Amino acid sequence: MPAGNIPVANGLVRRKQFEASENERRVALLGTMISDFETMIADLDGQIPTEENRTRIKDTAHPACSTFAKAAAKRRQNLTISAAQMKSLLEVVKRQLDEAAMEFRNLESMRNSQSLAAPASSTSDAISAER
Repeated sequence: MPAGNIPVANGLVRRKQFEASENERRVALLGTMISDFETMIADLDGQIPTEENRTRIKDTAHPACSTFAKAAAKRRQNLTISAAQMKSLLEVVKRQLDEAAMEFRNLESMRNSQSLAAPASSTSDAISAER
């Protein structure tokens, strides 16, 4: 590999390493968000029946139905949808992470194998340049 291409290869390796670490961060963040959503859904699953039992009205169409129970049910529905969307996004990001990690490993191994061959030629070039 010519000496001019080594910095480009190093830059490419660093970029792939950054992509992999950024995707790792996104996977962790999405996992935390999904966990938080599921915790909130579980809390609402407990609060809604408690409120319905307190008011003794479970029919949401009833005019005396608790506003809190209606709002909590809607929030639970929205959180369930959001959690499902985050789970699908998590799968996409996990695939991107796997691809970026594989590309990084391939580039790193190529760079290492080329750097083992490059010092011999660059050392002879450096000696020639000094003469």
